[in-house]
Amino acid sequence: MPNEGRRRMKIKVIMENGILKLTMSQPDGALTGIQYGGMKNLLDTKLTQSQRGYWDINWNLPGGGDQYLLLKGTEFNIISSNNDRIEVSFRSICDPSERGTTLPLSVDKRFILRSGISGFYCYAIYERLAGWPAFDLVQTRLVFKLRRELFHYMAITDEKQSIMPMPEDLSPRRCKVLALPESVLLTNPINPALKGEVDDKYQYSMDNKDGGVHGWISSDPIVGFWIIFPTNEFRNGGPTKQNLTVHTGPAALAESMLFMVGFQVL
Repeated sequence: MPNEGRRRMKIKVIMENGILKLTMSQPDGALTGIQYGGMKNLLDTKLTQSQRGYWDINWNLPGGGDQYLLLKGTEFNIISSNNDRIEVSFRSICDPSERGTTLPLSVDKRFILRSGISGFYCYAIYERLAGWPAFDLVQTRLVFKLRRELFHYMAITDEKQSIMPMPEDLSPRRCKVLALPESVLLTNPINPALKGEVDDKYQYSMDNKDGGVHGWISSDPIVGFWIIFPTNEFRNGGPTKQNLTVHTGPAALAESMLFMVGFQVL
């Protein structure tokens, strides 16, 4: 058959252990679906597949302007597979000859799913070889965008937890932008109880020493989505370096590359 008019076939990678099911695009490695606790997808299906669960990076060449990039794999591999666990890789390899046009870094994004566990592990290997162009890595993170109609309550500590605005509340007709563009006064929120409050993603920042677990709770069904950092050894900036945790979206952030995502039926 001729290729004209034919839709491009989308290739998926699916990992499941009877408790949890993950769906990822191949070979770029975007997390497009998380099935758990009777919910077909915990991620926001109103967004495109590349915007639901992804790694990104802000970087620049010396003296150059800041550049933002979604980290997409170009090749897929199964690292290991047995009855207890499976680990998969979505890797992009830097071509150092393309100086000034591409990120001078090879990135290997990994997902691990183990049997009997209601969560999955994520980490990434960043590789820069000798002789490759110098560059500044400003920030890198993994982002999860959850279903906006379900996840309304965030918790980052025993004291810092609350009902959050809807993403639509950040539109001009529902809020007023304050001195900083990230900070808004809620003037006509969907939830009237939030009227008059200020929403600013930096309100939810935490010192490295105080973080460890943060996430969101859905009230119907009652399911928790948690990002869990097993250690702070790999995090830069020292114990008082602040990192973002959650923000209106609902979004759950991991601004370093070794952690576990866990789920809990409350």
